[in-house]
Amino acid sequence: MAIIVKHNPSGKHYILLGAGYGMWASARPNRLLGDLFAADRNGQSRLLCLCDEQGGVEWAYAERVSIVSVDGLSPSQVLAGFVQPEDAD
Repeated sequence: MAIIVKHNPSGKHYILLGAGYGMWASARPNRLLGDLFAADRNGQSRLLCLCDEQGGVEWAYAERVSIVSVDGLSPSQVLAGFVQPEDAD
């Protein structure tokens, strides 16, 4: 079976193929001191690899995707019976 996800902004459904974590960095030379004090920028992103109905591969930010089903079951059905941290009091 598969993990089915919904891309929230578009409402389209996809098959989840995998997840990736990307980090990036760039540097721009300083006007006066060149590379000695370069202007640095960096960041990170959590991406999901998705498959559409034609078999095309797309990437989406993890924050924009919701899990619809896992092996034909809703996430609440899959997690039924497990103690959640807020229930452990």
